[in-house]
Amino acid sequence: MNIMLWVIQVLLAVWNLLGGSYTISNFDKLKSHAVDGLPASVWVALGVLQIIAAIALVIPGKLVKVPMLASIAAGYIAVYALSGCFLFAQYAGFPGLLWAVVPAALAAVVAFGRMR
Repeated sequence: MNIMLWVIQVLLAVWNLLGGSYTISNFDKLKSHAVDGLPASVWVALGVLQIIAAIALVIPGKLVKVPMLASIAAGYIAVYALSGCFLFAQYAGFPGLLWAVVPAALAAVVAFGRMR
């Protein structure tokens, strides 16, 4: 079980590192396709938080003296991905919705698996 959780954590970390960097560098495209009311600073902040959560997924909690760090980061990623489901449902339809539901489900598995 531990090896499976680590594999999922690494995959989620890579997924969210790429997604966060894309959000930071292409917020103007996201703004035109999604919620027009959010300013660029909010998109950049969301991208930075996504990158921080991705890094927190793979840093051992004992190293930074936060034992549930991976669980907290995975919980944030699950909530973030589920909130993205609303945008996907509105603008991309069902196939786009899978791009948010699958990472949210995997992050929820990691969050519950890493709880003590």
